[in-house]
Amino acid sequence: MSGELRPTVRRRVLGTNLRRLREEKGMYLEDAARALSCHPGKISRIESGRSGIRRLDLRVLLDLYGVEDEPAREGWLALARESRRQRWWRVLEDKLPQDFLELIGLEEEVANCRGFQPSTVHALLQTEAYATAIIRGGSTGPLNEEQQTRLRVRLERQKALTRSESEPLALWMVLGETALRQQVGGAKVLVEQLRHLVEMAQLPNVTLQVLPFTAGACKGGMLPFTLYGFPAPARLEVVLLEHFTSHAYLEAAEDTAHYNSVFDHIRASALSPLESETLILRIADELS
Repeated sequence: MSGELRPTVRRRVLGTNLRRLREEKGMYLEDAARALSCHPGKISRIESGRSGIRRLDLRVLLDLYGVEDEPAREGWLALARESRRQRWWRVLEDKLPQDFLELIGLEEEVANCRGFQPSTVHALLQTEAYATAIIRGGSTGPLNEEQQTRLRVRLERQKALTRSESEPLALWMVLGETALRQQVGGAKVLVEQLRHLVEMAQLPNVTLQVLPFTAGACKGGMLPFTLYGFPAPARLEVVLLEHFTSHAYLEAAEDTAHYNSVFDHIRASALSPLESETLILRIADELS
């Protein structure tokens, strides 16, 4: 999926869901091409996210696919309109790896994010000092230019949780108890981070749970992953697997179903949000 995300995530989502509408009607590329009086290759480029689509052409396709509900049609038109909007992070294309830019694009576009971080605090919930320690990676001295850019972008990404121009990102994150005890940046930095977690958990769009050591083994193993879900009218989920030097994106139905099942098992094994908050504060008090 890496290359396909490159145009813009929302254009990718728009194209994927237009293909879904066409296939649900049992139509072929040629059928859509006839409606727009164009070559089937144009429809293929739209559906793969490599090309945008004009509002007039989108209306024609919605008519062809039988989308008559006016609110639903407005949702599709808004999706097309947003796919053409320039994003703040595009100016960083020559400064950061492409797969990292794609991750930023995902968090800008999705409606919800669910995941499991067994050993570190998720980037969307990190304090500046904690994030700095993570990015520094155990080295000493000031951050270099690339590291400074990563830090600035990480803090900018967190604004998705409190954005007001659209619905804030709904975040449901399960942290392993190791993430609460590993003294990234030292005890003082960790205490600040733990208290920040409790503060963020008070947001109505944030749910935070802790998987305690006593939970034992869990389905899927102790491996981090994140599930991103797109807003209506899209029907698309993307699984993000973060590696040491790159990211992998999975969107096949069997993959998203598997990770949904893993997440449900982990959250059921984890402490409740209230119990999690109590544990986080207790660890913070111990360190203080």
